[in-house]
Amino acid sequence: MARKGRRQAAVTSKTLILNGGLNYAQSAANIADNELTRASNVIYDPDTDQLMARPGTDCITDTALAAAIDIGYYYVKDASTAFHVAASGGVLYYLDGTTYTAIATLHDVTVVPSFATFNSKLIVADGSANLSYWDGTIVSPTLTAIATSPAATALAVINNRLVANADDEDDSVYLSKTNDETDWDTAGSAIGLKAGFGDLLKVNAFGVYGDDLVISKVGDASKRLYRLNVSSPTTSEWYIKSLSFNNAAKSANTMVGAWNNIFFVDDDGFKTLKGVQEYGDLQVDRIGQKINTVFTSSITCNYVTYIPSYNSVMFNVSDRVFCYTERYDPQSGNRIPAFTDLYFKWGRPTSIYEGDGVVYLTGYNGHLYKLDETLGTDETVPSTTANYTCSVKTKSFSFFDDIMLRKVQFYMRPKKAGTGNINLCYTESDKILLKTFTVLGSGELLYSATEYLAAATGYVYEVGAAAWTEESRNRYRGTELAFEIEVTTGRSGIEWCKFELAELEGGE
Repeated sequence: MARKGRRQAAVTSKTLILNGGLNYAQSAANIADNELTRASNVIYDPDTDQLMARPGTDCITDTALAAAIDIGYYYVKDASTAFHVAASGGVLYYLDGTTYTAIATLHDVTVVPSFATFNSKLIVADGSANLSYWDGTIVSPTLTAIATSPAATALAVINNRLVANADDEDDSVYLSKTNDETDWDTAGSAIGLKAGFGDLLKVNAFGVYGDDLVISKVGDASKRLYRLNVSSPTTSEWYIKSLSFNNAAKSANTMVGAWNNIFFVDDDGFKTLKGVQEYGDLQVDRIGQKINTVFTSSITCNYVTYIPSYNSVMFNVSDRVFCYTERYDPQSGNRIPAFTDLYFKWGRPTSIYEGDGVVYLTGYNGHLYKLDETLGTDETVPSTTANYTCSVKTKSFSFFDDIMLRKVQFYMRPKKAGTGNINLCYTESDKILLKTFTVLGSGELLYSATEYLAAATGYVYEVGAAAWTEESRNRYRGTELAFEIEVTTGRSGIEWCKFELAELEGGE
């Protein structure tokens, strides 16, 4: 029996502006057109708001510490002196050139310390009987205990006072005398308060929101957030009140202030505490609902940190680093949340911090790294580099009848010369290669040129590479498709994806 053929009906095209970030909360076919099911090793560029392959990393320590680095911190002593410090294996170190040098032994190898800079000193809370400090002296460096201060594991600074919890007391919050980290006498100018007295929870983290000190408390069966407002010049009027039930930060280093909010990681996801106009004026929002499905009982989160250079809040979920940013959406005119995630060829970052405009990452492998915009590789150990792949995958499009893909385009923004692939994904795990591509570098700015224009032999528009469109006209017939672009070497940005397809008419 003869088989009836199919013919192409109307041709339609669709443009995907890839500015919505990851969405794991819904199936790949139900997410918004601007959202992604994969956004690996890409960031939203703070200058253009477009997806960009992340910078490479440079290893800046010659020799790894013997144990994993638990946390790193950039301590600015004064206008001309700053140090990288790190806690590893129960010892506090500072970076001397490209080598870590020991300062002192910490109280407990199992406690990840909390740091603060106050009155030109590095304040250390490691659970010992008192807070301690290092004043930046590198000749016979040591930690000096602050007498009468609490046995703290969490620190903050608000209203020119140093804030600490007390690990050996339930409920306690202490604020030092104004501008004096050595005075903790609550009979004088220091302040001692109880947050939720009698709830059998311990204070484990602080966040600062203007004149509000947000206090996180955890216990075996419950968790809470409290609030202390310090705006009144009369300290006797200060009091702590309940803010939220069943929400808290996981640890002292997983709560941070950024923009006009406080962000924290809880056992069940990434959340924010933001100002609202309704009653209570500060409310918890599950801002990470698009990616919170990755949180399980076995996940590890070491840090939540604000990185101004990339206009993002970064936090880890085990080996993955999630980047959260709030960016302008030209389609809606609103600010929208967007997530991407990062992996590194050298392993898991245990903390991320910014110092003097440079972003640093401490490694579980004992090395210190920095992000470098000029690199498209990861230096895993000194003088050894590895390529990493940046991958972006769109939502899935499903159809009742077969369709014919006629053309697909990706609009690229090259930053560093490299190569990549354009794939068509016809199931969640299966894909076919549509095209490989090669991009040039981003070129040079005219004001950076050193030669005379009169001596140039080419056209000005040929200096460097402008943005261009990568296109594939390979055909595909099926009922489901998504598109994936992989940048396998170099660095390129991806602004949008456009595809053209035709429905097929007729039966078999």
